[in-house]
Amino acid sequence: MIAFKWKFLFVGLGSAGQRHMRNLQRILGDDAEFGAYREQKLERVYNDQLQIEQGITLQEKFGLRVYEDFEKALDEKPDIVLIANPNSMHLPFAVRAAERGCHLFIEKPLSDGMEGVEKLRGLVKSQGLVCYVGYQNRFHPCIKMGKEYLESGKIGKIVSVHAMIGELLTSMHKYQDYRTMIESQKKKGGGVVLCQLHELDYLFYLFGLPQRVYSVGGKRGSWSIDVEDCVVSLFTYESGQGTFSAVVQQDYFQYPPVRKCEIVGDSGRIEFDLLGNSFCYFDAEGKQEKTVFDQFTRNDLFISEMGSLLNSVKSGLPEFVDIDQGIGSLKMALAIKRSFTTGEIVNLEGSYDRI
Repeated sequence: MIAFKWKFLFVGLGSAGQRHMRNLQRILGDDAEFGAYREQKLERVYNDQLQIEQGITLQEKFGLRVYEDFEKALDEKPDIVLIANPNSMHLPFAVRAAERGCHLFIEKPLSDGMEGVEKLRGLVKSQGLVCYVGYQNRFHPCIKMGKEYLESGKIGKIVSVHAMIGELLTSMHKYQDYRTMIESQKKKGGGVVLCQLHELDYLFYLFGLPQRVYSVGGKRGSWSIDVEDCVVSLFTYESGQGTFSAVVQQDYFQYPPVRKCEIVGDSGRIEFDLLGNSFCYFDAEGKQEKTVFDQFTRNDLFISEMGSLLNSVKSGLPEFVDIDQGIGSLKMALAIKRSFTTGEIVNLEGSYDRI
């Protein structure tokens, strides 16, 4: 039974964790109580534009209670544990919280390997817990419209898909040396494949799990990092949509950033721009219909995500992005990493450990 005052425990309070805390405070106001297990204890306080607020601490801003012992934090019986620490550290905290009967929100990716994932899945299923994975782009109006067009058959049988995400590594976090970021460090689960995972998630959402992937890539630039910075992957799908291919490019080099997708059918195509918030439909004769979501802001994604999380916990309804879907996109990412590392075509039915 959820108390009137929601109790949240955060593991990781970088920019992602703080965004979720801000939005929960906006949604719930005084009905939210925040705790955090902290190891680094950095005192940077961010706003929605990822600018640092001066003259205030996290404790002052959120009425935050800080714990140095994770078990003692769990003793306070939080309703939801939100995990936003480095990718490689998600699973140990998630498993322990699930063992204590806490609902979970886990930032993407679910982990940086499959070790421990089935244990967490078993705990979540056996105890009836919510385990929500943080793929907020599913709430983007362009993704929603794309889903509607595909389900209606408006562009016919799928022929091909081309998705691209590119962002300049050194401009991602202006408040931080790029060499210290999660995105740049293998030990923290970094690299372009796991850190730019949203495109894989929306492909999984729209088309399901592909059968095979062949990828080329690795460390191509001159950054002082030990992870891949550019990968191009070719997925093969055999599904109710027919047999088609999807090319995905992920890189750390493009400025201004780009996040676009084109889906071609045998009777039309759709194109969307997740940064420009625009959606285009072309029929078989080339006639164009364009929609621009000019009132939409990026934080709307995160507000919707937190609202959906709370609704799942409160109502018992299935999560919009549950652990099984988080496993699906993680398998796609690990298959990419295995393919460009070995030079082989990888079947998605396999099991992929950390690489």
